Amino acid sequence: MNIKQIRLDSFGPYENWTFKSGPNGVQLVYGANESGKTSLLEGMRSLLFGGKHKKYGYVSGSLELDKEGTAYHLGRQNKNLDFYSPGEPSIKDEPNQLWWHGLDKKTYNRIFGLTLEDLQGVDILNEVDVRARFFGAEGGEQLGGVVKSIETNANDLLVASASGKRRINVLIDRLQENKARLSALGEHETQYVELQQALKASEDTEAEIQNQIKEWQDYREGVEMVLRAWDTYRRSEEARRRMQQFTSPDTLDRDAFLSIDEGLREARQNMQLWLDKEEALKPENFDPNSPFTTYGQDIEDLIQQGAKWEQLRRECEEGEAYIAKVKEQLDFSRGLQSSWRKDESVPTDVNWFEGERLSKRLRTAKDQLLYWQSQAPSLQKEPKISEDSSSVDTGENSPVNTWAQQELQAVMIDIADLESRLGEHGSIRMAAMPIWLQRIGGIGAVVGVLMSLAGLIALESVLYSIGGIILLILGLGLFWYGWRLRHVDDSDVARLMRELERLQQRKSYLETQLDVPLPVASDIPNLETAAIEQRYNDEGKQLQANYEKALAEWQAWIPEGAAKSLDEDDFFSMKHEYDQYSEQLRTIEGYEKRLDEHKESLRLIEDQAVTLWYNLGVEAPVSPTELKRIYNQYKNFQQQMIRWEQKESQRKSYRMEYDNWHRKEKELLLEQKALLEKSGLSGANEYRQKLIDEDQFKQWETIYKQSQVQLDLLTPDGENKDLFYRRLREGNKENWTDELAHADQELNARKDAMANLYEKRGQIVEAMRALGSDQEQREAIQQRQELESELESALEDWATQVVIAHCMERAQQSYEEESQPKMLELASQYIKRLTNGAYTFDMWGLQDGLALLNERGERLPIHHWSSGLADQVYLALRLALAKVFSYQVDALPIILDDILVRFDEERQKSALELLAELGEHQQIWLFTCQQQVYYMGQAIAGIDTHILQRA
Repeated sequence: MNIKQIRLDSFGPYENWTFKSGPNGVQLVYGANESGKTSLLEGMRSLLFGGKHKKYGYVSGSLELDKEGTAYHLGRQNKNLDFYSPGEPSIKDEPNQLWWHGLDKKTYNRIFGLTLEDLQGVDILNEVDVRARFFGAEGGEQLGGVVKSIETNANDLLVASASGKRRINVLIDRLQENKARLSALGEHETQYVELQQALKASEDTEAEIQNQIKEWQDYREGVEMVLRAWDTYRRSEEARRRMQQFTSPDTLDRDAFLSIDEGLREARQNMQLWLDKEEALKPENFDPNSPFTTYGQDIEDLIQQGAKWEQLRRECEEGEAYIAKVKEQLDFSRGLQSSWRKDESVPTDVNWFEGERLSKRLRTAKDQLLYWQSQAPSLQKEPKISEDSSSVDTGENSPVNTWAQQELQAVMIDIADLESRLGEHGSIRMAAMPIWLQRIGGIGAVVGVLMSLAGLIALESVLYSIGGIILLILGLGLFWYGWRLRHVDDSDVARLMRELERLQQRKSYLETQLDVPLPVASDIPNLETAAIEQRYNDEGKQLQANYEKALAEWQAWIPEGAAKSLDEDDFFSMKHEYDQYSEQLRTIEGYEKRLDEHKESLRLIEDQAVTLWYNLGVEAPVSPTELKRIYNQYKNFQQQMIRWEQKESQRKSYRMEYDNWHRKEKELLLEQKALLEKSGLSGANEYRQKLIDEDQFKQWETIYKQSQVQLDLLTPDGENKDLFYRRLREGNKENWTDELAHADQELNARKDAMANLYEKRGQIVEAMRALGSDQEQREAIQQRQELESELESALEDWATQVVIAHCMERAQQSYEEESQPKMLELASQYIKRLTNGAYTFDMWGLQDGLALLNERGERLPIHHWSSGLADQVYLALRLALAKVFSYQVDALPIILDDILVRFDEERQKSALELLAELGEHQQIWLFTCQQQVYYMGQAIAGIDTHILQRA
């Protein structure tokens, strides 16, 4: 059960005061003297158990509790109880009756609520109330009270004194007086005598049945004793078996090894102490062996290149962006070229000299052919043409028409291609947006100039001047961008329009040539005309052959990627576009070359930085910013190195102390090695394992001895111990359980016979009463019967009380013998923790008085204890008592008030660590007026610290 919140509406110095506990198991509350710690402790006790405080009266307040994950509200207003779980009906029972089996406030204070004055030693274990609560928790909550009540009832029935006035004593006296009175009354009838004989026989039968009952009860007790001793016997056999697994502790020099081990521990502790002192001389976050010592010059060299590094990174980024933009523009301008196809790459090497020669040759052949064609109509003006003369072929298959048709198709394909380009990049580029951009840019530039002049002359404001300059720069940039869009787009589109016009003229000319008829042969034969026509046709064929040869050579020369419909007139435009594209490409290549040089320089710097990063163990990405951070760390390291070197003499002194202890450690290691060689063991760990085996042997030997002592106590009085052990070895638990059930059946049968006998005796007594000779005799007989009956009942009650008292005493003694060693063993562990291993509890020397055992096994009696050591022993006993009690009933909160006053700092820390460990399973409230205890608690996990404030 944990206390989550305390509220005191009215109790002593507290008015409308609330306190919330932390999540940990230990709540350490610091408060100066007269801050109200003791009043708060008394308020918590009163809220838990109620009642009226002798100084502050009744409490008004509440506790918020948590029990096994369920929240409860426990409130008290004077005598009124307000106890419930949220969302559930109110609980009428007190918490101690509902949860803690009737535990009262006094016993709680003796076990769980401790102040410095409450530490009383081991006398608490002998208090009746504590024994009843602690040792009677498993056998019945009022075990101790029952024992006291039985003893009181037995003393009220009979006292061993001749002049005693207890009930049985008085009945015996009155019965003797009645017998004397009856003997004086005279004779009795024969039947009355027979009835008396029958009554005497019933008494004999009763005695016989009582003996049988006694025998079966003794048998049952023996069987029950065997069953009770069964687990103890098994435990002793297990201990004996485990003892056989370990070597008897008589072969190793424990003291020598532990002395060397302790010396090594001390040497290493001192080595660590002087090493820590040496480390304390170091500035914070400083390591004299840091990589900065080795690679400081590399950092200096690299920081000198920091500005160059940043510039190269910036230029590389800007260069890559610029080259990407130029390539994008180059691809765009490539799409506007009329002589070169966009879907193919431009060749790197073209023989322009040969192309120019072929274009001139083609132009000459073409001009000659055209001139020949232009002379054809003059033949029609001749008046006569000889019929026999052959005419020029005017059909569709003539060489001239074939060439003209092919040329016309190529020109139409080029016209369609140019029209599609104009559709994509045509007059849309001539939209009004560039004009508006130029206008807005110009207006912005003018406004910027006016603002700059106004800021410099009229307003004398630097901000106005700067704003005007910025606006001027933006306006000029916008004006230039609009102008560039207009003129670049205008030149590209104009060039395409000119090329389209030229191709359309070419198309018209070819269509005209196809429509012109050639000379038709006359029906009148003319020899001269025939000769002229023959020469004309021969010349035409020769010119056509020359043109076709020149055209074939021209088309064979046209570079890959150029438009196939280009003729000799397109040579210079094609060369111009090629030269322009090559110039732009060379510019880009120059940029890329310079960019590669920058990248190589940047790579060299970054490789140097990567190497430095690796040597320094830096995991952050390589960057100039990170270099600046490392350089700042290096400068800080240099300053700290200067301070470190200034403390060199003190550090050497500490190092000398460290070396001395280090030499001592080596000497002890040599001694340990000699001891190990002497014992024939390979290492210290094996030696320690042997010592652990010896300790385990001793532990099992202790358990075996304890079990033997308990078996001796459980051996029935008057029974041979060996015989009792044989019964345990040869029997088994099931058979003994069956025997116990059989004994109970036999006892029940004898009790039924006794009940029948009592009924028969009652009938005899009634008959004897009816046979009384006179009224006085009848009254005397009746009185005797009443006295005998009352005396018999009183004797049965007394015998029952005596038997029960004996059984209860034996049961309590048996439970104490089994449970007390567990509590004392737990207390011994706590003492060892509180004294840092200096002492343990002497559990097997209690008959010689309370004492401790030091590390060498020497006994330290109680009168040699210091006050602080006594407080530590008594605190360990109380904590062990509370811990064992929590196993049986419930883990109640432990409240401790200034119990560490007489502890030194080291043992105060050990006590806080022990309380923090216990707090994992049981809530502990520790009140203290010592600030060092408060600060120690803050440094220990598992402890919540609070400063007590009433306001």
